[in-house]
Amino acid sequence: MPPDLFRAYNRGWRRKFTPENQAHPRKAALEMTNFTAAPPESLTSETTAARESHAGDAPQADTTRELGVWLAALDSFFNARNHPLADMERAEILTRDFTNETRIAQAALLRCLQLVAGLTRQSDSNIYDALGDDAQMLFAEDANTRPVYQGDEWDELAESLGDASALCSALLVSRIVSFQAWASLGKVLRREIRRSPAVARLMRQEAQDGSHILAPELLGVVARVEPEPLAADILEIFTRLTRLLEVLRFIEAALRSDQPLKQMLLVFTLVREETRALLDFVDGRALRIEDLDPNVFDALDGTAYAIGMELRKTFEHELVGLAGLRQATHIFAKVENAHGLLRDSFQQSIVSLAQIFDPTLEGRRLFRAFQTKLEQSLALRADIWTLLQMVRRAETEREQRSAAPLIERLGAFREGSLRFLMYKDWESYERFVEEITAARGATELAPVLHRFNAYLETLFSQINMRAVLADHPFAFPSTDE
Repeated sequence: MPPDLFRAYNRGWRRKFTPENQAHPRKAALEMTNFTAAPPESLTSETTAARESHAGDAPQADTTRELGVWLAALDSFFNARNHPLADMERAEILTRDFTNETRIAQAALLRCLQLVAGLTRQSDSNIYDALGDDAQMLFAEDANTRPVYQGDEWDELAESLGDASALCSALLVSRIVSFQAWASLGKVLRREIRRSPAVARLMRQEAQDGSHILAPELLGVVARVEPEPLAADILEIFTRLTRLLEVLRFIEAALRSDQPLKQMLLVFTLVREETRALLDFVDGRALRIEDLDPNVFDALDGTAYAIGMELRKTFEHELVGLAGLRQATHIFAKVENAHGLLRDSFQQSIVSLAQIFDPTLEGRRLFRAFQTKLEQSLALRADIWTLLQMVRRAETEREQRSAAPLIERLGAFREGSLRFLMYKDWESYERFVEEITAARGATELAPVLHRFNAYLETLFSQINMRAVLADHPFAFPSTDE
């Protein structure tokens, strides 16, 4: 069976190792500092410019890379364990309707067909049948463009993708799509993808592409790490986190360009699957190195814990219900918040781990929009204080109309600083918001505001005790609106 899609796609950096250097990751890291490969949206402008200067075939490379991500995401999407399901949905998964997921999968299949058509310039019946009028438009543009790939293997891949799309259409005729039908579709599709010579060739090509090597700053960090087994594991962790950030770039691009966002659920499932694999790697290998420095052990253990918590926030709260949403604003908010949680977590993990070995390394040298834990805590504390003052004002005025600006601010907080709270506090906050919104008249509102005031006071005190705020006493701001 061909190697796992994502992991094969993730191994470009290994091709730069000679057999000798594979045993000496610090030497390899030093030799690789001439290459750059962190995702463009994450790098400083200087590193991005260096990368772009070597990107003569960027459009074709981007198309190939996107196709690889979608194929890997389809593989992950048909594993129900990767889905953001509520506890009740997961308990009743055998009777759950998978119509929405089937529609989302079909949209991704059609996108894959478009990408295959663009890379091969082939116009066979499978692509025409699946894409319809879009196929004619696709081949009318750049008709003289040379194909990147040719051969029967690509015809077979297009046929498999087209057949899977047709199966989706057949399933969607029914009133519901059962779990058994959805799982069977996934089993067939995953088998075809994994045994496809075209997909194997695609992944080999990506593995030979030097565009996924770590940023020079991180390679410099790896070169300092001792002993050698630890250096190898740190290099692997940096590489996986960087690759996950690059996958998230597809979601960021969709958010910026007003593309359909529901199908990004596939990309999220890929991120979840590979993040779990990363956590298993840290727990099963990196933390078990003999005579590991206690500071390094604590850093690795803390990194794994923090990533795990952010993964729970994303998939047990933020993305739950995304497949069934209809309002565009709600879909956008969920995708944007989930993307931000994961991006911030991966960036913070890279920087925190790197600073164990190089305390002088600043996050903004790696990520333009990097926000430190101190900056997040400062923003959270200020927002909690503002909320507290508004609750006190509404409690004093005891009028229903005074709750309107508070409800508006509660919504803004949920879309902003809430993600900087501990996950255990999310449910309490959401419950208070629901009670305040549902209250009818001052009689019902008053006791809720009183309890919410006490909750915010406690929360404010807890945040103020964070270690990163020890040297930053709170300057009580004006509460005038």
